[in-house]
Amino acid sequence: MNAAVIEQGAYTQSSPSGRIRSPLTIREVLTPAFYYRREAILAFLIPVLLAIVAVFLAQPVYVAQSRLLILLGDDYVFRTDVSGAAGLSFDRAQIVHAEMEILTAKDLRTRAIQDVGLAKVYPALAAEPQGLEKAAEQLTKDLTIDNVPQSNVIELSLRNKDAQVAADVLNKLVALYIERRRSIFEQSDLQSVNGQRDQLNLRLAGIEEELSKFSLDHGFGDYPSEFATVQSQQASLTSQLQSLDQQLATRSGRAAVLSRRLQSAPAEMDVSTDRGRSQQLDDLTRSLLDLQNQRRVAAARFVDGYPLIGDLDRKIAEVQEQIRNAPAQQVTAVRRAVNPVHQQLDTDLASSEGDVAGLRLARATAARDLRAATTRLAELVRIGPEYRELIRKRTMLEASFSDIAKRSEDTQLADVLSKSKANVRVVQAADAPVKGKSGRMILLIAGLALGVIAALAVILVSAAFSDVMITPRDVEQKLDVPIILAVPMAARADRRRGLKGRPRTSHLTYEDSKLLLRLLSSVAPGPGRVMQLVAANGEEGVSSLMLDLALLAAGDGSRRVLLIDIEPPEGRSAAQGLAESGATLHRLSDNRLSVNGGSLHVTLPVGARDMGAAEAQLEKTIAQARRDYDVVLVDTPAMARSAAALIAAPMVDMTLIVVEAEATRAAVARNLIERIDAAGGEVIGAILNKRGFYIPRLIYSWL
Repeated sequence: MNAAVIEQGAYTQSSPSGRIRSPLTIREVLTPAFYYRREAILAFLIPVLLAIVAVFLAQPVYVAQSRLLILLGDDYVFRTDVSGAAGLSFDRAQIVHAEMEILTAKDLRTRAIQDVGLAKVYPALAAEPQGLEKAAEQLTKDLTIDNVPQSNVIELSLRNKDAQVAADVLNKLVALYIERRRSIFEQSDLQSVNGQRDQLNLRLAGIEEELSKFSLDHGFGDYPSEFATVQSQQASLTSQLQSLDQQLATRSGRAAVLSRRLQSAPAEMDVSTDRGRSQQLDDLTRSLLDLQNQRRVAAARFVDGYPLIGDLDRKIAEVQEQIRNAPAQQVTAVRRAVNPVHQQLDTDLASSEGDVAGLRLARATAARDLRAATTRLAELVRIGPEYRELIRKRTMLEASFSDIAKRSEDTQLADVLSKSKANVRVVQAADAPVKGKSGRMILLIAGLALGVIAALAVILVSAAFSDVMITPRDVEQKLDVPIILAVPMAARADRRRGLKGRPRTSHLTYEDSKLLLRLLSSVAPGPGRVMQLVAANGEEGVSSLMLDLALLAAGDGSRRVLLIDIEPPEGRSAAQGLAESGATLHRLSDNRLSVNGGSLHVTLPVGARDMGAAEAQLEKTIAQARRDYDVVLVDTPAMARSAAALIAAPMVDMTLIVVEAEATRAAVARNLIERIDAAGGEVIGAILNKRGFYIPRLIYSWL
C-alpha cells in the first residue's frame, strides 16, 4: 500500500509556520495503538488482574439504613435579647446541615461503638492499643449521611460485615444523637434565671444609691427640672440684660445729646435792643471829607500823576468802599434775662444722668446673676453624661429585671415542654439487612476502566516520547517538513523491526515516481532538472529508491535520465546492482553506462570510501548532466558516512530527506535538515520509507 501525501486535496490544515500539514485521520490515530499493542495489552491486563483478585477476595458487606425527619421548630429561632423575642431564624438547608454536623460528632461514634461493643463492631481492632480511636475513624468511613434532595429528611447508611451489628450501631447512634441535640438545645434552668434576677436586683439597688449620692453632691433633686429651670433663668437674665443694655444705650444717648444742647444753649438771652445811626459810618464820612480836602490842596500844588496825589486817590477809594460796607445803624442799648431753654435742658440732663446710673446698677446685678446661672448650667451640662449614664444603667437594669422576673415564671414550664417536643422524628429505624453487597461488579468495572485508561496512557506516552517515526504525520510533526511519500515495506510483516534477522526492503510504484517527477517539474520547470535523495544513516533505502525512480522515469523512453552514483559502499554501486538484477550495461564514455540500451544512463561511482567526491568534480558533473539530460537523479551517501550530500545540496533543484520508519531518530533527521540548510540547500520534503502497516487489513480498508 502506498500513501502519496502530496496529492491535491490531501491537505486541509496549515501549521503556524506556513507549511502544509496532512489531516489527522482515524488511521493515523489507530496506528500507534496497534504499534504499541503489546505494551498497551500489558498495561490493560495489570489493573484487570488486580480487579479479578479483588473480586475473589471480596466479602459481602451489609448496609443498614435509617431515615430521620427534621421539623422546623423553635430550636432554630435565634433570640435577640433576654426577653426571648424571636429574631433571626435559619432556613431549611441550614437546619438540615446543622443536624448533620451533630450526627458526625466523633464522641457520638465513640459512644455508639462502646455501647454496642468494639469486639462486635470491629473485631480486628479490639486487640490493638488504640483500637477505639481507629474504630471511630473506620466508622466515619463506613457511615454515610445524606440529605434527601428537596426535603427535610436525612438518610443514614452504615456498612458492616455483620447485618445485625450494622443495624444496632446505627440505631444506637440515632438514639445518642437525639439525646445530644436535646442537651444542645436545652433552655435555661430556673436556678440560673433566679440567680440572674437576684444579681440584677442588687445591681439596681446599687445604681439607685449612686443616683441619690450624685444628686446630693451636685445640689439637685430632679436633674431635668433643675436643668430646665436654670436654662430658663439664663434665658430670662439674658433677655433682661439685653433690655437693660438697650435702655442704658437710650438713656446714655439722650444724656449725651442734652449735654451737647446744654453747652450750645446760652444761660442768658436778650430781652430788648435800641438802635441808632452807625458811629462807624460817621467816622468814615469824616475821614473821606478830610482826604478829599487833602486831594484838592495837593492837586492845586502838584501836577497830575504825582505820587502823593495817587496815594490820596487810593485812600479815598478805600474809605468809599468801607462806607459802602458799613452798616447804616447800630445797637445803642441791650436788656438781658435768664434763658428758659437752658434751664429746661439742664433739668432734663440731670434726670437722664440719674436714669443712666440706675440702669448701670441694674445691669451689673443682672450680669452677676447671669454669670451665676451660666456657671450652674455649665456644671449641669458637665455632669449630664454621667447622670444620663446612671439613668441608662438604671433603665436597662429595670427592663432586664422585669424581663428576667417574667421569664423566671415561665422557665420551668418551658424546660419541661422542650424535653417532650423534640423536633426530630425517626421515620425509619435501622433493620438488619437480609442481603449484603460484595461490590464485585463495581470492582470488575473499575478494573476494566483503569485498564483502558492505563492502556491509553501507555500508548500516548510511548507515542509522545518515542524518537522514531511511524506514520507520515509523525514525520511532519517531529521534522516540520511536509511528507511527500510513504513507501511501504516490500513484504508485509506484523512484527516490528529488529525481531527479524533480515533488513526490510521497499520499492517505488509507478504512481510514486509520477508524483516525484511532477513535484520536480513544479520546482524546476525547464529541462535538466536535478533531484537529490539523502538519508542520515545507512540502510535506509536511498539507493533502492533512486534506482526504482530512475527505472520508472525512463521506462517510457520519453525522458533522458541520468543516475549519478556518488560514493557508494564497496561492492554496492548502482551499476553493480543493475547488473545483478539482469540489466545489460553499455559503456558510453569513461564514466557513463547505458542501461539496456535505453534512455537511462548511470555513472560510475563518483568518489569512493577512501577518496571522497570533490566539490569541483560534483559541480562539473551536475552542470554537464543538466545540459545532456531531462532528469538527473543524484544518489548521495548517508550523512553518517560522507558529507557529499551537503556539497551537492546547493547544486540540485530539489532535495528530499529519506526517513526509515521505526528506525531513523527524529533528532538525527532534524540535524541533517539543519546542516543542509546551513550548506545553502533546501529540504523540500521527506519520504517515509519502509513504512509498516500494523492495522489489520480488514480494519484498514474499512477506515
